[in-house]
Amino acid sequence: MRCIKAWSPAGLSAIFEAVVVEGDPMRSGARGAGLALEKGVMVEVCLSEEGVYETYLNDIRGDYIVARMAAEEVAKQAKYTGGFIIKQWVEVPIGGGLGTSGASSLAVALAASRLLDLKITYTSIARIAHKVEVLAGTGLGTISGLALGGACIVLEPGPPGYDKVERIPIGQDYVAVVGFFGPIKKSTVLRSTSLNEINRLGRRLVEELAREPTVEKMLDISKKFSIETRLATEKVARAYQVLEDQGFPHAGQAMVGDTVFTVVPEDKADKVVEILERLNARVITSRISWKPAVLLTS
Repeated sequence: MRCIKAWSPAGLSAIFEAVVVEGDPMRSGARGAGLALEKGVMVEVCLSEEGVYETYLNDIRGDYIVARMAAEEVAKQAKYTGGFIIKQWVEVPIGGGLGTSGASSLAVALAASRLLDLKITYTSIARIAHKVEVLAGTGLGTISGLALGGACIVLEPGPPGYDKVERIPIGQDYVAVVGFFGPIKKSTVLRSTSLNEINRLGRRLVEELAREPTVEKMLDISKKFSIETRLATEKVARAYQVLEDQGFPHAGQAMVGDTVFTVVPEDKADKVVEILERLNARVITSRISWKPAVLLTS
């Protein structure tokens, strides 16, 4: 059985402005900012001898729609009518604003396109992943950051090749510390009656970050965005206060999840971990990934 492996960083979203064009996923996207994390999603895609689609997540079989749709889109372009066995291993919490669906979509599209010897560019593969995210309702702008890596500001929305993305310089000695309290269903926010209000603030704060592209500014505007849009959960708001009281005023909320995060020098990470664990968060520490999603085997 022939198989190909691929990996994508997770994609923490700090702030967003949703740009949705009904019926046109290639014109839909998001402005925003966030981080690509070294902890992410690894996939293995194999040709199915039985011609069916099987999808697994952390060794549990189920109908994982994003992975399946990504493989189906690649198969359609390759005129392949058989099936796939898709295995995914996710290192970060799902549903916490950490871009696991986008990472899965991009990694599966990379592996499936190589498996079927589809002659398309990396950008075209990333566009497939973007289309899947939009159609599945799991994200809008995550792929822009995953296809570039680093700390990113997405200044113009759309799939890779149509978007405009800038990086924020951050020292290699900095790490992201993420405290996950629970999942939030992103589709409920993207269909919210207050989305216009959220978008107005999101756009203004993205422009503000572009004028001062530092990690501290990104954290500050993420906090401001979450509080003023009322997306900040009680647990995230409590974490903001405790972190500030303990000397860590720069923190934000991963969008969209019951998840607080900060970026600190590595020698201060243990203190942040201790604070968040006392608040009963599931804590993940990760370096920032300055490489995008990649194939692991060929």
